[in-house]
Amino acid sequence: MGAIRTATKSVGSMDATKVLEEGAITPAATLPAPTRPVTPEPEPSTWHVTAAIYGFTAAMALVTIALCIFGPQHGEGPIRVLFSQPVMAAVVCVTWAAAVWAPVSLHYRGNTYLFVLAEVPMLIGLVYLSPNLVVLCGVVAVAFSFALLRRQAVIKVAFNIASVGISTVVAAIVYRELLGTSSPVSPVGWGAAAAAIIATEVCMDSTVRVVTKLSGQTAERRGPLQLTAQALLTLATMCLAIVVLNAAWLNPWATIPLLLVAALIIGAYRGYTRLSLRFSSLQHLYDFSETMGSANLEPSSMSVDVLKEVCTVMRARRAELILAEPSGIPRRISFDDRGASGIEPITLDDSSIISQTIATGEPSLHNTPAGDPPSVDSIAGTYRDAVVAPLMNRHTPIGAIVVLDRDEEQDPFDADDLRLFTTLVAHASTSLERARLVEELRYEVDSKSHQATHDMLTGLPNRILFLTRAAAALNESGGVAIVLLDIDRFKDVNDTLGHAIGDRLLCEIAERLLRAVSGRATVARLGGDEFALVISDVTDPERAVEIVHELNIEMQRPIKMDGLTLAVTASAGIAMAPEHGDDVALLLQRADIAMYVAKERRGTVEVYSGEHDQNMQRRLMLGGLLTHALETGSELSLMYQPIGDVTSRDIAYVEALCRWNHPEHGFIPPEEFIGIAEQMGLIPQITDFVLNEGCAQLARWRDAGITIGLAVNVSGREFADINLVERVDTCLRRYDIPANLLTLEVTETEIMADLAAATKVLYELSAKGIKLGIDDYGTGHSSLQYLHKLPVNELKIDRSFVTNLPNEASNRIIVRSTILMAHSLGLYVIAEGAEDELTCAMLAEAECDFIQGYYLSKPQKADDLQEWILGGAKLEFAPVTKIPDSEGAALMLMSKSG
Repeated sequence: MGAIRTATKSVGSMDATKVLEEGAITPAATLPAPTRPVTPEPEPSTWHVTAAIYGFTAAMALVTIALCIFGPQHGEGPIRVLFSQPVMAAVVCVTWAAAVWAPVSLHYRGNTYLFVLAEVPMLIGLVYLSPNLVVLCGVVAVAFSFALLRRQAVIKVAFNIASVGISTVVAAIVYRELLGTSSPVSPVGWGAAAAAIIATEVCMDSTVRVVTKLSGQTAERRGPLQLTAQALLTLATMCLAIVVLNAAWLNPWATIPLLLVAALIIGAYRGYTRLSLRFSSLQHLYDFSETMGSANLEPSSMSVDVLKEVCTVMRARRAELILAEPSGIPRRISFDDRGASGIEPITLDDSSIISQTIATGEPSLHNTPAGDPPSVDSIAGTYRDAVVAPLMNRHTPIGAIVVLDRDEEQDPFDADDLRLFTTLVAHASTSLERARLVEELRYEVDSKSHQATHDMLTGLPNRILFLTRAAAALNESGGVAIVLLDIDRFKDVNDTLGHAIGDRLLCEIAERLLRAVSGRATVARLGGDEFALVISDVTDPERAVEIVHELNIEMQRPIKMDGLTLAVTASAGIAMAPEHGDDVALLLQRADIAMYVAKERRGTVEVYSGEHDQNMQRRLMLGGLLTHALETGSELSLMYQPIGDVTSRDIAYVEALCRWNHPEHGFIPPEEFIGIAEQMGLIPQITDFVLNEGCAQLARWRDAGITIGLAVNVSGREFADINLVERVDTCLRRYDIPANLLTLEVTETEIMADLAAATKVLYELSAKGIKLGIDDYGTGHSSLQYLHKLPVNELKIDRSFVTNLPNEASNRIIVRSTILMAHSLGLYVIAEGAEDELTCAMLAEAECDFIQGYYLSKPQKADDLQEWILGGAKLEFAPVTKIPDSEGAALMLMSKSG
């Protein structure tokens, strides 16, 4: 009964920390519920465990009764009578109950050893009481202590009564058999007493191990230190019991001062122990501060270190850290005998002791009264004792730390522990705040590093990181393709739909590029609407072109944004290493050149070649010269090509064509400088030049008695700019030109590229009386079904359908059907590219309204055209029936086709 039970304060092995008071056990049926859901190992169901323990308890009780009734000491009386048996039994019961209720604790090197001085009353009872009566005294004392004083569970009370009963009866048998007729105060008596005490220890230890096994737990493995301490303290209690017995044998009243001295020693020892624990707490606090000062500054590691140290200092079984910043989701980290849990989100229940501490900012102590069932908290789970303290950020609670259940059941948390814990948490708050600041600093450094190498909008690598990865690819790969992609007409999206839509479009394009490359290449955004790729292990340009085509297919899928459906195309240039260079900057420059060539040729992708350099040099040169020409206005001029009315044969109006003659480089074709102007954003200046020069010429012709209309080609990008209406209106008012004399032409491809944005501008122009025409009809991807929604007046059939009209039956069908459909929509039709009389006659026969082409006149200067018109110029052609016989084949072919 003096067996030592240890409470080992060893983090990570908490299953060995349970204190077993006088053989008390905690079977699986009475274990506290876990603090959070766990997946237990397979084990017998609770009722099986309870039944097994009760069965074992009953068996021990039956064996005890049988030994008392039929054992060798049945009917024997006391060895010596000191007082009457009832009085002596009362003394033994009271002494035994006091020893069981208040065990002596010894704290040494982080371990708590408890030992019960029940050997003294038991040995006194073995001498001065009958064997059966001493068993009854032990049973009553234990029942009183466990059932009434500690109010333990029934299963624990029953087991401890049965365990003490069988241990005492075994001790009585051993003692009487070994003592024989010898005196209890003789060496034989002392040996018999020692053997009885050892038998009691062995018996009780065996019963505990059996019931531990039945409950599915693992019996504690004692180390050398514990075994040595147990042996020494057992020897000490033996000696104490024998000394008391000897004193009582010689003079019963001599035990009184002896017991008083023992009580004083125990009281003084307990005071000393409590004081030493307080000093130990200060040492722990100092150690805690040092540990936190050198702990890992990673927030998650710091949190675990804090909980681990808190458990050590507070001698607690588990601890939890709850963070509840106002701007974040509450989360928890737990630490117990299984180690640390991960970070898990939780909900703060107002009834929880933790929520209340966070709300008030005040620490709190919570102890469950002895005998009551464990308390249950919605956050902390099941506990008997708990201390909670808030984590503070200046004066604001941002969480809490809670420790639950002391390792030693007989030593619950008290007010001193609350003060110590509050100090610990204050230190922990500082350490955690330091870790948080370090984390923020690291995040800021990482964020700035990421910002320095990645595009803020799309998250793709930027130019810096692209150059780095491209250089690495050149060093590691035998063949590399550098691809530069430029989104076509992206400026129109920003100008018409706004930059917010433009940014979203760029993000969608970035995602599609990443999906399309599928890890085969590095995708980067260099700026604006320019993207670049590094494709490693590519030696064949055709393979690089194939990959770019795959990218275009992915990008050309319709993109829906805010009710709009957008179609995206891109022009790409490719430079190959090592064929086109072994330097990233040079390869990127040459990919850029190839990309501009692709845009000029209106293609999808171009692979760099040496010829592109010459073309690019010329383009760069012409770009600078064109800017100068627009500033001075001395090198640009207009030519006018007349358009004849098929019905009246008169010259109805002329188309203004811009020409550039440079003093050194001579004539520069419009196909060349218009493309340069589009890329450089100079189209508005060219449009203004043509409008002003053309309207000024109309005014001069009107003064000369010539009243004709003027057609001006306008880029589709211009129709996305609402300022075009004001610019045109200002020009007409400046030269007093009626609005119906001006026709603005735009190609169907350009107008259909952004129909929604252009519609508003077209209607405003039409409302001012300005005519609108679709140029180059038939070469785009639109159809007449869209035209009835637009305020268009004229439709100009592309020259590719007109030039070879007499010899191409398919062209005749297309032209005739287009004219019929256009007329059904109320549109006039112009045919450009009529180069001979037969073509004009066939167009007239198909009821075309206007004809333009070299047959009528080539483009002329203003003065020459004026003289030509004043000389009576007409659109002259013979009817189809009057065509000479040599052209009969065409006539008959036309008749057949008709």
